[in-house]
Amino acid sequence: MRDSISSISLLRALRDFGAAARAVPRDISVVLIGASLVSIASWYFGSRRFFRFMFYPFLGDRPLYELYEFLYWFGCEFVLCFVVPFLLALIILHRKPRDIGVCIGDWKFGLKFACAFLVFMIPILWVVSDSPVFQTVYPHAQIVKGDWRLFLAYEAGFIFYFIGWEYLWRGFVLFGLEKHLGGGPSVLIQMLPFVILHSGKPVLETLGAVVAGIALGALALRTRSYWYGVLTHWSVMLTIDLFTTLRFRTGAAGIGIHALFQLVGLS
Repeated sequence: MRDSISSISLLRALRDFGAAARAVPRDISVVLIGASLVSIASWYFGSRRFFRFMFYPFLGDRPLYELYEFLYWFGCEFVLCFVVPFLLALIILHRKPRDIGVCIGDWKFGLKFACAFLVFMIPILWVVSDSPVFQTVYPHAQIVKGDWRLFLAYEAGFIFYFIGWEYLWRGFVLFGLEKHLGGGPSVLIQMLPFVILHSGKPVLETLGAVVAGIALGALALRTRSYWYGVLTHWSVMLTIDLFTTLRFRTGAAGIGIHALFQLVGLS
């Protein structure tokens, strides 16, 4: 008798869930399920780990193998996190590019924000670049520290990574949900996976991802474009990579004026 009652309760719960699921706007389902599938594909097939598994036996002895690994990762993020969601939004959701953040938007505000944010971050990045933890993490491809040509190739590839990374969260998810949930909830929702995907980074960076995720989401809504998030995110990463590389090449240590002079070759 008790088992029968439990079975009936379970069936009722499943029916209620099915009814609730059918009531969810189609856009929300496509955006959330699409972003989940893209993230899974990125993790399993677009990662450095996958490249290592597939190509290390053939390329592992090449001097530039580490750079190849990162460039593969950057390219996959561009295709999986930008091209695929963009096509989903155009074909399945019937959205126009400007409706999903792929436009110039309010470029005056966007550029002012990006510049102001970088100016604010430079002193912070200068201080943290003196940390051994950050020096062993940035640039991610440590091989580029010894050759400026490799450094430039790596940073150019990094742009494509951020085009994908930013679009998935600050374009596809944010603008895809805004129509039904509003701006505020959409910003908070896209912030959550952004923070989770920073797990394993230095703790200060992971904590900062909460603020950065909200700020970049709000920036995209304000400008109606996700491109300024790309510019802001990439410029910060370029700066920390540059500081840690210069410290590596010059041996500059500390955060005082002497270390800065040593960094630029004035001491």
